[in-house]
Amino acid sequence: MSEDATGSIDLTPASMSTAAPTGVACPPTAATVLDGASASLARVVAPLSLVLFLTMLPVTMIVLVLKELKETFNAGTFWSHAFMSVNMIAAVLAAPVGAAVADRLSRRKPVLLAALALNAATLLVMGLLCARQPVLWVLMIARFVEGAAHIVVVTSVMALAGDWAPSARRGRVMGLVGGSLMFGTACGAVIGGRIAGAAADRVFHLGAAIIVVAGLLAAGWVRDAGAQRCGTTLRDTLNLIARSRRLLVPYAYAFIDRLCVGVVVSTLILYLSEIVNLTPAERGAMLAMFLVPFALLCYPAGRLADRWGRALPMGFGSLAFGLVFSAYGLVPHAWLWSVMLASGVLSAIMFAPNLTMCADLAPPEHRAAAFAGFNVAGSLGFLVGPLLAGGICTLLEPRLGTDRAYTITFIITGAAEVLCALVTLPWLLRLHRAARSAPR
Repeated sequence: MSEDATGSIDLTPASMSTAAPTGVACPPTAATVLDGASASLARVVAPLSLVLFLTMLPVTMIVLVLKELKETFNAGTFWSHAFMSVNMIAAVLAAPVGAAVADRLSRRKPVLLAALALNAATLLVMGLLCARQPVLWVLMIARFVEGAAHIVVVTSVMALAGDWAPSARRGRVMGLVGGSLMFGTACGAVIGGRIAGAAADRVFHLGAAIIVVAGLLAAGWVRDAGAQRCGTTLRDTLNLIARSRRLLVPYAYAFIDRLCVGVVVSTLILYLSEIVNLTPAERGAMLAMFLVPFALLCYPAGRLADRWGRALPMGFGSLAFGLVFSAYGLVPHAWLWSVMLASGVLSAIMFAPNLTMCADLAPPEHRAAAFAGFNVAGSLGFLVGPLLAGGICTLLEPRLGTDRAYTITFIITGAAEVLCALVTLPWLLRLHRAARSAPR
């Protein structure tokens, strides 16, 4: 715990902070400016949340036209799946570079605006390709660049939110950011489903227009927390974990949580179709039972993290979520609606505190880099989840049958979440005790 020159107390435990390198001039924290001024904080965070919400809409809108893209570009099954993966590969590669630039400038807004412009341009290119000249390799390049631009946008918004949030209210700020992300994901699926039937290019054109609106909003209302230059380099960014090993904990949770979400949107959807025999509309409603409470409860979960700390909601929420996930193939089919609702509630309880912990542990001069690592871990989890679940099902199905193969896949995935919680729980409990004993 520390006290600055203005007398404002930083409530982050000393074990959660990392000192700036000697000789590095870092931007002043905005916590002292906004501490005790909730209205001012809301004016800063609301535009960030809206920008993130708008940015997430095209991501899930695109999923709804995968079949049409396959037909338009005469793509095989492999390239259809590659289209859904190449943007995540780009995200893994681009996030550290974008974060290094943002941290070196110590200004997130220019990086955010440039990434939004590039995101809109690539969506427009993909729309034009669908309508006029369907060349598959050009589409894949545009998709790659779009993924790189998108992850830089998300990382910049998270870093800006972390810059502005006072430590005593950081949970609710990051909860609002996380809720905006999930609302955008859920609403994008609804919008994409309604407009995708006529022509695939409409999804891309509308997506580009939405990103342009997000860019105008960011240009007019998003503000940087500080403008002093930090002497960081790409090498500093890539070496962040070596200097701040505690970040491995939120990264581990980001990886395993997104791995489970990847299994939900792939293997569970197939299970609902092949075993439970749900119609497409019913499958969409079942997915909404997971996503809607997830989005709605991120902000309350963030407030809970401010009151009770980050560690307990993360650890015990993950234990409960893993057990619920393991039950997907075991419970009677009529109970699945309640199980999915519980999954969404528990996901919010885990996700908002995890975002907050990442902001807590991030060195101020490397906050963009810290959130880049968080998003890279999540992207890798989302990539690994469907591959792992598909591999398990393929291996078990010939011997055990389709139903039991799905059941065991869900048990193994849930067990991985439980294992992550058990391995990290001792550290989380120590952190919780340190935070509770720190003078306020």
